[in-house]
Amino acid sequence: IGGDSMKGKVILLNSEYIGREDETLGFEILMTLLNSLLKRNDKPEAIILWSTGVKLMTSQSPASAILRELELAGVKILGGVLCLNDLCIADAVSVGQAVTMDDILDLILHNEVISL
Repeated sequence: IGGDSMKGKVILLNSEYIGREDETLGFEILMTLLNSLLKRNDKPEAIILWSTGVKLMTSQSPASAILRELELAGVKILGGVLCLNDLCIADAVSVGQAVTMDDILDLILHNEVISL
């Protein structure tokens, strides 16, 4: 019981918005979540972005600025290299770093994962 409380938290984002119906509302929810997270002391160890979520790491995304602030506050911002390459945006990444599936597995198998 006590062991799990020592685990770090990792947030997994697989798209550019939260939810399934309304992308505009979903993006607003995501931005509100990231801004609120920045103000908290209990930040996750990492935010992993994969699938189309890696688009948030590019300078074209309004989310990149808040992700950069989270990174400066000690949160690892990690994007799946397969996804970045497949979407042809690896060169457009302005925040965080590209990681392999092995890197992602190391984090998700040894931390509490919150998938949004």
